[in-house]
Amino acid sequence: MPFLDLFVLVASGATIFALIVGIFSVYNVRKTRKEISNLINEIRNLMVEESRLTRDLIVEESRLTRELIAKI
Repeated sequence: MPFLDLFVLVASGATIFALIVGIFSVYNVRKTRKEISNLINEIRNLMVEESRLTRDLIVEESRLTRELIAKI
């Protein structure tokens, strides 16, 4: 088998491999961005919920403190 035939065979195999890796890397980047976006939204929702719960807890503690002071 002449050198040029071997070179074409290797080059075509490398090209096919590069195309496959390229396609999957694009898919992987899109999937990763989507997952990170979902995680950021989930964290944001958790922070809002925790803020609300903390505010409710402060209000409840304030009410209980006023009742305790009134009883004393």
